[in-house]
Amino acid sequence: MTLSSTAAATSLPETYDPLNEQVKQNPYPYYAMMRASEPVKYLPHMDTYAVATYEGVDKVLKDHKSFSSQHFWPELLGEYDPVPEVPPMISMDPPNHMHLRKLANKAFMPSKVAALEDRARAIATELVEGLVAKYGNEGEFDWVWEFTALYPVTVICEVLGVPTERRAEFKVWVDDLLGAANRHAYGPERLAEIRKHSDELRQFFEELYDLRKQDPQDDLISTFITAEVNGETMSRLEVLQMATLLLIGGVETTTNLLGCTMVELRRHPDIYARVQADHSLIPPLLEETLRFNPVVQMLFRHTIEDTELCGVKIPKGKAVMPLLGSANRDASKYANADVFDIDRKPEAPMMSFGQGPHFCLGSFLARMEARVALEVVFSRLEKVEPIAEADEVVWLDSYFARGPHTLPVRFKAR
Repeated sequence: MTLSSTAAATSLPETYDPLNEQVKQNPYPYYAMMRASEPVKYLPHMDTYAVATYEGVDKVLKDHKSFSSQHFWPELLGEYDPVPEVPPMISMDPPNHMHLRKLANKAFMPSKVAALEDRARAIATELVEGLVAKYGNEGEFDWVWEFTALYPVTVICEVLGVPTERRAEFKVWVDDLLGAANRHAYGPERLAEIRKHSDELRQFFEELYDLRKQDPQDDLISTFITAEVNGETMSRLEVLQMATLLLIGGVETTTNLLGCTMVELRRHPDIYARVQADHSLIPPLLEETLRFNPVVQMLFRHTIEDTELCGVKIPKGKAVMPLLGSANRDASKYANADVFDIDRKPEAPMMSFGQGPHFCLGSFLARMEARVALEVVFSRLEKVEPIAEADEVVWLDSYFARGPHTLPVRFKAR
C-alpha cells in the first residue's frame, strides 16, 4: 500500500508535518518520501526548512560558518527554558562554546565513564531485584516508568550530585521540557503544566547551587562551580544552564535508547533470542537501534547568510531542521537501510549523536549505561517482552525526542 492510499484510508497527512500526531508515531515513511523527491522541504507553519538526506544533514551539522547553533535551544524550548538568561553550550557556535565544552568534557571522557560502570551495574541490579521483590518471579511491569526512566536518572543524579529520592520528578521535568517543542500545538492547560515544571527544575538547581557553593562535594555541580579555564570560572547562571542541559541529555537519551531497543526486540524475536543467548551482541544491537530508530530525531540550526542546500535556496536567518532519523535511513550510505540488522558493518558515521563541533559529549555514557542495563536484565530475567505489538506502541509526544511513552512488559525471573 502506498503512503498516499494509506493516508486516504486513515486520514494521515499526505506530506511530512512533524507536529502531526500520526507522523510523530511513525515519521519514517515521510522521511523516505522526502529523500526521494524533496530532500530540503519548507514547512510554512513552522517557517523551517527540513533536511532529509545524509549529505544535507552532514553539511548542516559540520558547517558552523553557514549554519549557526545559536537559536537551537530557543527554538526547542521557547519561553519554557528554565535558564533563559544565558545560552547553553549546545546553542553556542565555535569558538565561543569551547571553554564550557572543555569543562564538561572532563566528566565524560571514556576513562571517567568506565569508572562509572560498576556503579551503573549496581544501580541496574538494584532496580531489577526491586521489581522481582515487588512482582514475584513472574509478572508485569512498565519497562519505561519502572526501569528505564529510573536507571539513567539515578546515574546522572550521582554524577551531578543530586539526591536520588527526587529522581521520579526529574523524568517528569525532562519530558515536559522536551514537550515544549510542541508548544504551538498545546492549549493553556498543558502550557501551564510545562511552565510549572520548568520553574520547579530551575528552583531545584538554584537551591543545589547554593548548597554546593557553601560546601563543595565530589560531584559535577561542585566541579562546575570551582573549575577554572584560563583563569575564568563559570557564572552561577552558566552552572544552572549546564546542569539543566546535562540532566536532559543524561536522562532522556538512555531512557529512550533502552525503550526503542526493547521495541525492536519485540519486532525481531530472532534477534532477541540471539542476544539473550550471547550478550556480546548487545553493543551491536544498541548501535543498530541508534541508527534505525534514533532517540533524537532532529536538531535545529539557522542560516547565517543566504545559502543553498541540495539545490534549494534558503534565505539568511531561517531555521533549518536536519532530520537525523532520516539521514540514518539514507540508502546512499547504508545498504538495506530500512532493514534492522545487528550484523551490519559500519558503512558511514551515523547521525544519532550529531556531527561536527556539537557532537554529543554524553555518547560514551549513554552507550555504557544501555549496555550494562541490558546485560543485567538478560542475566537476571529469563524473559522480558512487551505485551503490546510493536505497531501498537504509543511514542512520546515529541517530534524531537523518540522513545515509547510507556511500555508494559511481561517478565520471568531466572
